[in-house]
This record gives sequence, structure tokens and C-alpha cells, in this order.
Amino acid sequence: SSSEPLSLFRRALQRSAMATSRRPGRALLLVVAVATCLAYCLQCFVPTPGTSQEIQDRSSELQLGIAASAALPALTMLAEDAEAKYGDQRRWSAVLVPLTTLVFPIVVFGTFTLYAFTEDVFWKLIPSKRGVEQENAWRENPLFANSRDPLKGFINVDDYEKGLEEAW
Repeated sequence: SSSEPLSLFRRALQRSAMATSRRPGRALLLVVAVATCLAYCLQCFVPTPGTSQEIQDRSSELQLGIAASAALPALTMLAEDAEAKYGDQRRWSAVLVPLTTLVFPIVVFGTFTLYAFTEDVFWKLIPSKRGVEQENAWRENPLFANSRDPLKGFINVDDYEKGLEEAW
């Protein structure tokens, strides 16, 4: 009976060894992914002036990214044709039915209700008493008194007008 726990331990050890030996590809995939990320991260930094000449000299060589982008259109021939299948109707109706029966009517009817029952609901878009009052209040402020002038902010307005005359 003392050998029984030992044999159970050996079996468990063998099972764990078999489980780890079955999938060596995961570690390899992780190493490849980390190496790819590292290679892309190294390209994000600006090189020093001495090495930038070396990089320009290497740019005349074949670049794999350009070759892969040229091969992508050929791979589209392998794609399946776009066609409506039986399951697509259910998927689209799951999105469009709530959207058209709940969301759109609530937005439209809510906007109409605000417009119909409030005097100055869209006072920035439609001229109203409140909009005129707000505009006059902003005009009284010296920083915003000339905010509607399209030439405001130019350093040399005469140079701008002279350039327009020359271009015309």
C-alpha cells in the first residue's frame, strides 16, 4: 500500500509531462509574437543621422511589406462571394427592428415635442429672443466683439488682400 501513492504520483507526473509535450507550438507562437512586436516597436524610433543614411541605402532592396501588399489582390480571388444566406436575415433584423421601432421614433418624436412646446429650444440654430440676447451679450465682451469678422486673427490683412489681388 506504500507503493500505491507513489504510483499515483508517477502517473500524475507522466500525465503533466504528456500534456506539456503535446503543445510545443504555444510557446513558439508566443516567442514569434513577442519578436514581431519588438521588431515593430524598434521601427517606431527615429534613427540618428549616421544610421539614417544606412537605412536609405537599404531601402533600395526588396521590401517584404510592399511585396505582400502587391500579393493581397490575388488572395481576394480565394474569398467567398458575397451573397445573402438564410441566417443573415435574422442577424440584420435583430439590429434593424429595435433601431427603427424604438430609437428613431423616440429621437424624432422627442425633438418634435421640444420644438412644439418650448419657445427657444433650438435658440442657437433658429433666431429667437434668447439667441439675440446671447449674441448681444457676447458682443459686449471686448474679447468676442469682433468674432464674426472673417479677417480676425490675420497678422497682416493688407498682405492678404494684396495676395488675393495678385492671384486674381
